[in-house]
Amino acid sequence: MTQLKSVQALRAIAALAVMLAHLQGLENQMTGGGQLLASVWIAGVSGVDLFFVISGFIMVWVAGDWAPGAHSSLKFMFSRILRIYPLWWLFAGVTAAYFLVSSGLPWDKDIVREADGPMHLLKSFLLVPQQSPPVLTLGWTLIHEMYFYIIFALILLLPVKIRKPAFIVWAVIIAASTTLQLTGFTPNSLLSLALFPLTLEFLMGSAVAWLVLAGVSRFAWAALAAGLCALVFAIITVDFTVASTIQPTHRMLAYGPAYALIVYGLVALERRGALDKVLPAKLVTIGDWSYSLYLSHILVITAIARLFFPTFDTAGPIDNLAFLILASAAAIAISGLTYNFFEKPIVNRARIARQQLFSPGEASRK
Repeated sequence: MTQLKSVQALRAIAALAVMLAHLQGLENQMTGGGQLLASVWIAGVSGVDLFFVISGFIMVWVAGDWAPGAHSSLKFMFSRILRIYPLWWLFAGVTAAYFLVSSGLPWDKDIVREADGPMHLLKSFLLVPQQSPPVLTLGWTLIHEMYFYIIFALILLLPVKIRKPAFIVWAVIIAASTTLQLTGFTPNSLLSLALFPLTLEFLMGSAVAWLVLAGVSRFAWAALAAGLCALVFAIITVDFTVASTIQPTHRMLAYGPAYALIVYGLVALERRGALDKVLPAKLVTIGDWSYSLYLSHILVITAIARLFFPTFDTAGPIDNLAFLILASAAAIAISGLTYNFFEKPIVNRARIARQQLFSPGEASRK
């Protein structure tokens, strides 16, 4: 299918929002005063929730009507594995190398015991849930992504006409688990991952895709307006600075519907041709870089902060502004280079390999 520019723009916004949240944390931690990013910017971590909604949308948009059977499931997982793991291995490897040089062990010894380290590292690279965060903490979101992909691949085994009911059953199970609070603050096992409330954000995105594919677009402006209002409410009511076992549920209920409405509104408007001259091309380009930006930014901005503030932290707001501009520009530039010279070549080779493996007797679209 033709690339949806609105979705790419939203991907850019999601990655930039997460980066700004981490910039706020670094500025607050390392500055000598004159912080420019207020604490409200920590709400940018909800860019993860937007990514989850977009992922659910894209999977149905691209593969929701593939012919049933193992062929479709294998083709789907082949694409997803080669899309997720190579770039993850690159930046997880860089993180492990940093820990090795700085502390003598290729993991964070402050949160992982030495005896548990090798298994922690293995699970991190394989994106398997565990008690501690992955070696590169951002990888917790990729653990959710891979779980969703695996279940979606299993649903592709089913006839097309019963896939929507299967998604409804899946949503009911997660909703029941959420209501009963069967999972804690983080999914640290396969069972808790399967029942985790944030999975409902993927399913909200999937529902939006089916709605748009059905040609329902007359509610676009109303949905967009409602989504933006709901987003403001979510920013006000969800406190990401307070660790609470109920927070994932509160987060999902606040941000999931807001982002689902925004995705529906923008995609429906784009399908009607209402966004042709509105979406900035540079934002769409950063959307192409968004996966690289998401995984690399924390390494880039942390390195710059540790070099910048000990040397230049003397001018209050002026040096803070310089740091924010320098760190943001560097993170975006590194993501562009990573995308063009690492991620994109792998994606292109994966596409060719998929065609070679799955073209003979390729499943038709229904």
